[in-house]
Amino acid sequence: MSKATVYFGIILLLAVVIYFSLGSNFHNSTTSDLNFGTFSMKIPRYWKKIEFDGIDSYIGGITNETDSLTFDYGWYSYNLSYENREKQLFATDTINGKIALITKPKEVGNGTLGIYIEEAYKKNRFNFLGKNILDEQIVFEIFKSIRFKDSDTTLNSKSFGFTDKITPYSGRSLFYTHCASCHHRNKNLFGPAFASINELDFKKWIIDTTNLGLTGMAKFGIRYHQKAFKKLLMDNDIEKLIEYSKVST
Repeated sequence: MSKATVYFGIILLLAVVIYFSLGSNFHNSTTSDLNFGTFSMKIPRYWKKIEFDGIDSYIGGITNETDSLTFDYGWYSYNLSYENREKQLFATDTINGKIALITKPKEVGNGTLGIYIEEAYKKNRFNFLGKNILDEQIVFEIFKSIRFKDSDTTLNSKSFGFTDKITPYSGRSLFYTHCASCHHRNKNLFGPAFASINELDFKKWIIDTTNLGLTGMAKFGIRYHQKAFKKLLMDNDIEKLIEYSKVST
């Protein structure tokens, strides 16, 4: 084996090591936990915190000197409703127990990359937005790491499913975010068809702890539903789901 071959092999090995070191999992030693008080997030170590002065809300952000994301936490945070529907895609998913509306541009690097959480913490809303960002995956990982004081880190969507329709917090979006893994709208799957649910029984399964003894020991019975959804679904969310179950399709 020639010296040139050995030398090339060493260079190739170093290149592979460097590649996997830089491109490894987001949640490793290359990230740091950034605490903003009411909420926190994980960010790459080469990003840093930005401070702003807010009037009626808490505002701030992060930057890597090339791209920046700014947040607004308060009663009047922007809900993404004015984004250009022709240029943007939308997803409604669960991030650490919070229903979140996410948007990204149809053309990478040409539009808004953002998240909006209506029920963030103690009736406050939250948005986190950036413009014309090329590395969307890093930003999505930052979004997925956002945690409030009452967040449930065991409840997360596996991936963001983007469409060109914006459906934040409707009964339909709540169903597809929380129920569709076990229930079909009109057919029996692992669980019964959602259109066949009884309103009173549904409320008991989610919020009435006096009924735990009925089917509480069943693997996916009342105990499972209350553990998974009681803190996640508010009273108005339950009403939206019940309303959606009655809509003919």
